[in-house]
Amino acid sequence: MRDDIVKLIKRIIKKWPAYRRFIEGKGIDPLKIDSISDLPVIDKQFIARAIHTVPLFKVKNIVPSSGSTGADFSFGLFGEIEIKKASVAIEEFLQKRFNTDNKKTLILNLLPGAIPVQSSTATVASIGVRIDTAIAAIRSLGSSFEQIILIGEPLFIKNLVEYGLKQSIQWKYLPLIIIVGGEWISESYRTYLENIVGYHRIYSSMGMAELGLNYFYETDETIMLRRLLFEDSRLLRMLLGDLDFCPMLFAYHEEDVYVETIAEPNDAFESILLTTTDPMRVLPLIRYKSGDKGKKLRRPEINNALKTMGYRELLNRTDLPILAHFGRGKNIAGIYPEAIKDIIYSSMEIASSTTGNFILNRGEDTVELGVQLKEDVYPTHDIKNIYLNSFNRLSVHIELYSFDLFPCPLTFERKVQYINEGNSRRERRREEIELSAAV
Repeated sequence: MRDDIVKLIKRIIKKWPAYRRFIEGKGIDPLKIDSISDLPVIDKQFIARAIHTVPLFKVKNIVPSSGSTGADFSFGLFGEIEIKKASVAIEEFLQKRFNTDNKKTLILNLLPGAIPVQSSTATVASIGVRIDTAIAAIRSLGSSFEQIILIGEPLFIKNLVEYGLKQSIQWKYLPLIIIVGGEWISESYRTYLENIVGYHRIYSSMGMAELGLNYFYETDETIMLRRLLFEDSRLLRMLLGDLDFCPMLFAYHEEDVYVETIAEPNDAFESILLTTTDPMRVLPLIRYKSGDKGKKLRRPEINNALKTMGYRELLNRTDLPILAHFGRGKNIAGIYPEAIKDIIYSSMEIASSTTGNFILNRGEDTVELGVQLKEDVYPTHDIKNIYLNSFNRLSVHIELYSFDLFPCPLTFERKVQYINEGNSRRERRREEIELSAAV
C-alpha cells in the first residue's frame, strides 16, 4: 500500500489545482513526489480554507466537526458518489457484524446535531440527544423488532442507560447492541455498561466529520486484545510502553484510509495522519492531522508478545491493520483525561454517582480535578472518601460538584472539554495557510 498511496495522491493532485499550487508554494514539485512524507501535514485550519477551493453548490452533504478543539470548526464535504459509497460500507458493516439483513432491526440514531445514519436493511429512528424520546421509542417500537441498535456518544449512552434503569427498562432482557463513537472510552466504561445491559453488547467506532463515519471500528479480536491489555499491565508495557491507561484498539481498511503516525516535539504520543484513498472525493485529505494520537501495531508483533507472556495467538496474521488510539494527548502535568476515565469507570460506586463530566485545571501547586455529580447525588463525606481512595494513585486535588453547581455544564450537543487550557488557545500563533481561495 505504501507505493500505491503515492500513485493515488498524484491522481488526486491532478484533480485539485488549489492543492497543487499549495505544495508548489512550499517548493514541492508534484511530479517528483517519491514518498508520502515529501508532502506537508495539514490540519483543521487548512480544511477551513480548503472548502472554498471546491464548488460548494455541487456538494450534497456538509457535516460540521464536533468542536472538540474548542472554537476551531471544520467541515466534511461529501458528494453524491461518496455518500453512496459510505452508505454501502456502513450497510456491509451492519450486515456482516450484526446480521441486519436477516434480523428485523431497529436502529436508534442518538448522535448529536445533523449526523445522519441510513440503512436499507434496518429501520432507523432519528432521535438525537433526547433521553425521554429514546426511552419512549424503545418502549413503543422495540417489541416489533428482533434486535435494537443504539448509536450514540459515550456520555449520552451512559446517562440514557442509567435513566432507563430508573424507568424500569430491563436492559439485559432486551435484544440490545450499543455502538458508541465520537469520544475516547476506557475499557472500564465498557465493563460498567455491560454490568447493566449485558456482556458483549458494547462496541466502539471512530470517524470524524472531515473523514466520515465508521472508518475505524472494533472487532471481536481487538476487543479481546484490549481486555487482556487492560488486565495485564506487563503485556501493555511490552507492546506500548509505560502508560497510565489502556488505549483503544481499532481495525481499519487501508483501501479506504492510509494511516501514518509522526512524533511531535515535547509530546509523549505520536500524532495520527490520515490520507483518503478515493480520488473522487469532493475534499480529499492528504496527511491530515486531526489531533488524535496513536500507534500502528503489527499483528506478528502482537502475537509474539502474547506468546511471550504465555497467551495464545489472538490475531489472524493476514487480516486488517490495527491502530492503538490514545485519545487527544492533552494533559496537565502528565495527568491525562483518559487515565481519569479509567478510574471513574473502574468503580461502580463512582461511575454511578457522576454524569461522567469532569474538568482538569492547573492549580498553583497541584492539578485540580472537578467532577460533576448526578442530579440526585450530593458531595457527602462518604462519597468524597470513595473518590479520594480511588484516585489516590494520581496527584490530583478532587472537588466534587452538585449537578447544578458544576462550572462546565453538560450538553450532549457538544464535546466535553476535559482540560481547561485557559488562554493558551487564544495566545497560540496559528500557522498561516498558503492556499488559494479559488479553484
